[in-house]
Amino acid sequence: MSKIHIVRRHTLSLEDARTEVERIAQRVEREYGADYAWDGDTLNFARSGISGRITVTKEALDLTVRLGLLLSALKGQIEEQIVIKVDETLAARGALPPPEKAD
Repeated sequence: MSKIHIVRRHTLSLEDARTEVERIAQRVEREYGADYAWDGDTLNFARSGISGRITVTKEALDLTVRLGLLLSALKGQIEEQIVIKVDETLAARGALPPPEKAD
């Protein structure tokens, strides 16, 4: 099994962050047939060959995806698409924090 782990800081309220994650989950359910359920501030999802969770805090989204054997070969492509979608969603809401300054 391969694992993808992505953390994205945001500037949304906890409620708004949960709403955005819910929208993402609904789209993934429609397009890919993944089932999902909330457990507190963590959304768990699964379908054949893939499972994971998104934990929502008032500062960040913490996404972990586990890929089955067949999808492991596509890990790089899957991770790239997830990063693009999450970043696009947060950018569309104006929810990306300013970049951290380098020392």
